Formats: sequence, structure tokens, C-alpha cells
Amino acid sequence: MIHKTEQEAIDAFTKQAGDSYIDFDGQNCNDYLDDDAEECGGWQVGDHRCDCGNRRVSLTTYGDSTTGFVAYAAAY
Repeated sequence: MIHKTEQEAIDAFTKQAGDSYIDFDGQNCNDYLDDDAEECGGWQVGDHRCDCGNRRVSLTTYGDSTTGFVAYAAAY
């Protein structure tokens, strides 16, 4: 969904995600886990790392004031 401001996009994403684990851009944790380790559950808004601890994740936005903004979770 497109939003007028970056903050509106972040607020909407945070509300939709709630307390659940979500997938994020750059979620390649399972490439690095040991064979007997459980798969990474994703990321929770507000945490600094994903479930398995392998990737740092944060919310980011893209867009501009003309086209609107979208927020998404991405590893960095």
C-alpha cells in the first residue's frame, strides 16, 4: 500500500506486522546455518536481528512525495 509520508508507511507496516515474525529482503540465513539448526523464523519489528541472530534487520522505505512511500524490512 502506498502512503503519503515515510512515517505513515512505517506505522502501517508496524501495525500490520504486529508481534509476528516476518520475512525480510536479504533473508539468506539458512545458507549459513548448520545442517541440524532450525530455519530462521524471520524478523520481528523492533528487534535488531532476525530470529536466528545471523542478520541485522531494520525497516526502510522507498518512494517520494509524488508517488508515495512503501515500507519494508531489509537486512543491512
